[in-house]
Amino acid sequence: MAGPAASAPLTTSPRLVLRRLTKYYDRFVALDRLDLTIEPGEFVVVLGRNGAGKTTLLRTLALLLSPSEGELLFDAQPSRTLDVSFRGRIGFVGHETFLYDELTVEENLNFYASLYGIEPTGPRVAEVLTEMGLDNRTTSLVRSLSRGLKQRLALARAWLHKPDLLLLDEPATGLDTPTRARMHRWLARCHQTGRTVLVSSHDLAESLQPATRILLLEKGRLVFDGPNAPERVQEMQARLEAAAG
Repeated sequence: MAGPAASAPLTTSPRLVLRRLTKYYDRFVALDRLDLTIEPGEFVVVLGRNGAGKTTLLRTLALLLSPSEGELLFDAQPSRTLDVSFRGRIGFVGHETFLYDELTVEENLNFYASLYGIEPTGPRVAEVLTEMGLDNRTTSLVRSLSRGLKQRLALARAWLHKPDLLLLDEPATGLDTPTRARMHRWLARCHQTGRTVLVSSHDLAESLQPATRILLLEKGRLVFDGPNAPERVQEMQARLEAAAG
């Protein structure tokens, strides 16, 4: 899974195009004919209640799932034609951390750094651990960490290779208030460097602040797509509450 070294990140974030993208499992439709274009450098929050299709969307964009129908393009290239190395342009944090419980914090990041072709691994690993406030836990086994610390380490893993595209599925899960604030500051810095960021959430108040654009999914369908504007907040809240009922 070789990818770009952290010292030479790609300068153009992937431009994503979804054309009637559909994902179904037997008779259950998780994503229903999505048409969507995401430009380089956008910060997009994907809102929706549990089961709306947020996780399926982000896992599909992370190339962990293949569309059942329709098309997904990265920089005008169909996703089905991309080689494995393209994943080096993507950083993904989902409900699974992809961490190894029997390795230490530092060993986990050293392992992933080697996969992404980062040499030497030490300076970049130390930098990310400090950025995530984990520099005092380098020798801790992952299995000994709290859920919140594991989530911070998963964020460190996703950012290790400085990907162009960050996909974060409910990243605040398990984080306390100070750590959530740290995460939002980190995301803002990532966005300021020109990265494209997609974050899913069902918490309207928490998720909107850093976003430039809002998507709302209901039962796998895109029912709202617009800029993050104050006048939209009440509308989004009403729709989320209605979907919850």
